[in-house]
Parts: sequence; C-alpha cells; structure tokens
Amino acid sequence: MRSLPYLRLLLLLALLASFTGLIVWLIQSFLDLYYATRYHPILGGLLIGVLVLLLLVFLAAAIYYLFLFRQPAPSRRPPALPETALEKRKAAQQNLAQLEAQLAQIQDEVARAALAERSALLAQQLAQPQLKVVVFGTGSAGKTSLVNALLGRRAGAVGATLGTTQAVACYDWNLPGIPQPVQILDCPGILEIGPAGVMREQEAQAQAQAADLLLVVVDGDLRQSEVDPLRRLIALGKRALLILNKADRYTSEERQILLQRLRERVYPLIPPQDVLMAAAAPAPVRVGSQTWRPEPEVAAVRDRVQAVLYAEGGSLALDNALLQSQQLGEEAKRILQAQLRRQAEEVIDRFQWIVTGVVFANPIPAVDLLAIAAINAQMVVELGSLYGCKMDLQQGRELALSLAKTLAGLGLVEGAIQLTTGILATVAEVSVVGFLATAPIQAASAGYLTRIAGKSFIEYFQHNQSWGEGGMQAVVKAQVQNTQKSGWLKEFVREASRRIFRNGMANPRDP
Repeated sequence: MRSLPYLRLLLLLALLASFTGLIVWLIQSFLDLYYATRYHPILGGLLIGVLVLLLLVFLAAAIYYLFLFRQPAPSRRPPALPETALEKRKAAQQNLAQLEAQLAQIQDEVARAALAERSALLAQQLAQPQLKVVVFGTGSAGKTSLVNALLGRRAGAVGATLGTTQAVACYDWNLPGIPQPVQILDCPGILEIGPAGVMREQEAQAQAQAADLLLVVVDGDLRQSEVDPLRRLIALGKRALLILNKADRYTSEERQILLQRLRERVYPLIPPQDVLMAAAAPAPVRVGSQTWRPEPEVAAVRDRVQAVLYAEGGSLALDNALLQSQQLGEEAKRILQAQLRRQAEEVIDRFQWIVTGVVFANPIPAVDLLAIAAINAQMVVELGSLYGCKMDLQQGRELALSLAKTLAGLGLVEGAIQLTTGILATVAEVSVVGFLATAPIQAASAGYLTRIAGKSFIEYFQHNQSWGEGGMQAVVKAQVQNTQKSGWLKEFVREASRRIFRNGMANPRDP
C-alpha cells in the first residue's frame, strides 16, 4: 500500500510528459501553418487565436488534474463505534429490536426459542446489570482453588486430576464498593483431549465470550496454545487479568523471573499491572511432627478485580451487552441464511425434475440450451424472489440464457452428457438403443445442468446480484466441482433411471 503514492506520482509525470509533447507538436504545427499563410493576415490571426485558445484549455485541464492529484484519496472508514454509555446502550437495544424482527422469520421453533431466551436474558441484563467474572484457563491450573480462595469458602471441588471441573459453576461474590453481588464463574479447562474435553472447552470459550472481566489462570509459563485463545478473546474487546497461580512452588527469584516473562509474553494484550501472582491453595508445610497449611495468597488478585470493576464495571457491562447483541444478531442471520438456502434448494430440486421430465418426454438430438433456459427462467425468478430480488420473466430469461451460454462455452454440456452416459450405463441395468439411448441421457444431463445453474444463481443472489471477481465462469466451475465431489450426480442418475425404467417409462417428474 505504501507504493501507491509513488505510482500516482509516476502516472502524473507520464501525463505531464504527454501534455508537453502534445503542446510542442501543436505549436509546431500551427507555426508551420502560420508561415504558410503569413501573406493572409486574417487567416494567420485566426490561427494564432485558435492556438492561444487551445493552450488555455490544456493549461486549465492540467491545473484541474493536478488539483485532483493533490486531493487525498477518499478513505473507506468503518462505521463509528459507540463511545458513550448512552450510545452503547442505545446500540444494544437497537440490535435486540432487529433481532426481534429476525426471530419472527425463523421457522425452526427450537432455534427460535433458544435465541429468544438469550435475547430476554440480555435485555434483563441491560435493565439490571450484574457484573460477570469468568475464571478461564487450562485444566488443573488451579481455577477452582482460586475461586474458593476469592470467595473465602469451599465452593467447588478441587483435585489433582486434569479437568476436575466438568461443568460451569456460578457463584455470587460480594465485593466492597460494588452495589450488587458479582457473578464469578468457574469454567472447565481448555486444551483437554478427547471429545468430552472438546465439548467442555467449547463451553468455557462461550462463557469467556460472555464475560465482563476474565481471570486467565496459569501455573507456569504460557504456551502458544494458551496465548492464541487469549488473543482471540482480547480481539473481541474482553478485559482480562492474567493470574500466575501456585506461586508457592517457586522461589522468590523464580517468581520474579516468571512474572516478568509472562508480562512480556502478553504485552500489549494485557498491561503489566494486570499480570498478578497468587497461591490459591498453598502446599502444606511440615514443621517437625506437625503439618501446617498456609493461608491462600489472593489479596492482590481480589484488590485488582475490585479496583477494575469499581472503575470500569459499568463500561465493561455495556461493552459486553453490545457484543452479545451483535453476536445474537449474527447467529440469527446465519440461521436465516441456512433456512433460505434450504428453501432455494427445494426450488432447484423441483425444477431439475421438471426439466428432466420435459426433455425425456420431448427428446431432441442434443441438449437444447434454449429450451432449458426457458424453463430455468422461472426458476431464476423464484430464486430471486426468495432473496428479495424482484424480477420479471424476461429478466429471468436473460439471466438463464447468459448462464446457458457460459455452460456451453465451458464445455459442460458435452461433459454432462458423457458423465451421464457412463453413470446411466452402470445403474440402468438395461441395454437401450435409439430413443431409449438418447432420451434418458439427455433428460438426466438437462437435470444436472439445471442444478448447476440453480446453485450458481444462489451464489449470485446471496452476493447482492454479483458474480464476484471471477465472474460467472468462476462461480459455475466451483459449483461443478462441488457437485462432482458430493457424489450427487450418481444418486440423481440412479433416481432418474428408477423413475424412467422401473416405473414403466412413467413421467420422471412423478415421485
């Protein structure tokens, strides 16, 4: 991107050189004409006047384009993010209102109910905020011990086994200066092996994304596999403290070295003052014949959490509510897109069998792209209507014809016939000649091409009536590759042969 100003400068110099050469040539040409007509004062004066006028035009054009060159290129700035508390609250409420409209369109009752429940909880959180602190980290880093020490009571089970915490546990935590009890959540560990470990990690990640403040707990130096999820959470705008737990296992010198290393590793994701040490469950110390258990050392963590929530709690809660409302909207959008795609697939399925039946009932020497395009025009209109693009049959016909020409230009018509011939010979279990040899092949090929066209038009309408950078050909090629990889064609030809041959030459459009 830094080379762009140099390219613009070179372009300007090239234009100036062209202008200079053109002006020199123009002056020379007019001088030659002037010398040729110097004995005719009126004609010579007229030529001089025209020359001066052209020079003034060129000069004005040069000044104009030089002015444009000096203007900074228009920047595409992203929409301004809400900054004040009022703006954040209003933006979150607007997102929830849009979500309400999206929910009315979702047909899946289970998905709609789940989103509605989460939306109601978020609306309640906006009305009556309760701060949420999530304790996050690898298994057996001492997360539950830290929660117990911060609460001052044994709230959750601890153990030496990796992944002692199997499910999210939520507790109320009273902190001085915070009006309402803070929710502190003890999450399962991340980076655990096995399907159950993956599911627990997904739950921990979901809770971390919904946190107002994260306590990331480690018991040693950070690995890259621990830094990556932390970086993703910070990128979402999460506020985090990094806690080096089990500090009692290290000497005083080792603690300082490790603490400095951790601060360097997470900077600038987490500022140095937010990297703290703790000993949530110090190891017992044997003195003579007696065993003494030291008190937990978590005062620094408790004080820092209290200070952050007291100073930033309101802003953190609004930031989190805004993020949650945006994520709910994105999730609803994905559900609606999947729902819309299923409806579009149903339209394509219907039209591929219509085309198959029409071509089989009226066999032609080769697949007639014009006839197929005429039927596909109605498919285009219906697909466009699903995606909110209203068009008439003539517009649908033009789009269908243009795609039919692309199919022919890419050699997909002959390829479809060859593929269908080979598959049909395998699955039909008959030896056919003449009419029976051509009609089923052409019918199945036409249905296959209709499906390719329909899938291509889904991409076209999904991208706001745009074929993208690669154009129509790139979209069509991608759909052909996806269809061939999925094995759909073989199953389609098998079903087509069943309808054609085993039903006594019945109409393939009938189920």
